[in-house]
Amino acid sequence: MNIYMYPISDPKKSNTNNPYINNLIGALEEENCIVVNKNRIQRYGILDILFNIRQVDVYYFNWIENLPDRRFGKIQCFLFYIIFLILKIFNKKIVWMMHNKISHSKKGLFCKIITTYFLVNYSDFVFTHAQDGVHFGNTFLKSNKQIHFFHHPIDNRLNLLQDKSFKKYDILIWGSIIPYKGIDSFLKYLENNALLTKFNICIIGKVSNQELAKELDKYNSNNISIINDYASQEYLEELFSQSKIVLFTYAGYSTLSSGALMDTLSYGNRVIGPDIGVFRDLNKEGLVETYQGFDELSSLLDEFLTKNNFSSKYITKFIEHNLWQNLGKNICNTIKDFQKVK
Repeated sequence: MNIYMYPISDPKKSNTNNPYINNLIGALEEENCIVVNKNRIQRYGILDILFNIRQVDVYYFNWIENLPDRRFGKIQCFLFYIIFLILKIFNKKIVWMMHNKISHSKKGLFCKIITTYFLVNYSDFVFTHAQDGVHFGNTFLKSNKQIHFFHHPIDNRLNLLQDKSFKKYDILIWGSIIPYKGIDSFLKYLENNALLTKFNICIIGKVSNQELAKELDKYNSNNISIINDYASQEYLEELFSQSKIVLFTYAGYSTLSSGALMDTLSYGNRVIGPDIGVFRDLNKEGLVETYQGFDELSSLLDEFLTKNNFSSKYITKFIEHNLWQNLGKNICNTIKDFQKVK
């Protein structure tokens, strides 16, 4: 099976690249799929899709609904509908992975909503990494087509962390720092409730804009360390070893899955996150504690930090069933089963 993958990023931008695409390509190649464009950067925007049309069986789109955020975004969005029709005429199979309900950025929001409706209804396959994605997609769906749920894949790093009895930090928050992740709101909550000095907190990640960086910087103190930079894998592992809890404060309604969450769980860390998307799913698996509102979060933190009753027995089984190669098998089997029925 020959697959065209979107997007393919410039490897020179290694700090900002999401490893998801490379891991996905590797998983599909283990199933004897050929990703025809894996070594070619998509320099011509959406038009690149047409370059391999005769040799491609399946077009696999990730975050394609975010086209309005790109250069000449509205034009690319319009061209995508035309290209989509051309792919259908050539009888190509189309896969859309729904990573979020709606793009976190509100730029070109109307165009993004129309694209989401279009993809849900006219793609041959819609995949998602959260049960919320199934429910959300069904609100757009005008047929009885199935939206397929697969857990976000995970690596096994359970034996990589040094077991340190002394924990420098109560709370670690990591990953790119973007407004929808709610870190500033969490710190304001601590400030408004006289809790700023209660916890030892480390926050690390590249801040998306100067205004947010300035807002966060005022919280730097003896017990709150805010590092506006990317964390190397080695340094991140050190921080995991030094932290009692990894906290996610995502405030965005649109969040479905989280690569940072899966990276955190791959080491067997204790995690608290909001009651949305993948966090809700993994709470049911016994892997994540969830909260609704910062008042409940504050109580959870008190409970977690005073009790040492965390068990990672569920994570081992979860990892075994949700490695990257499992996703590759699930995707290929779903497509092949569909073709058999046809």
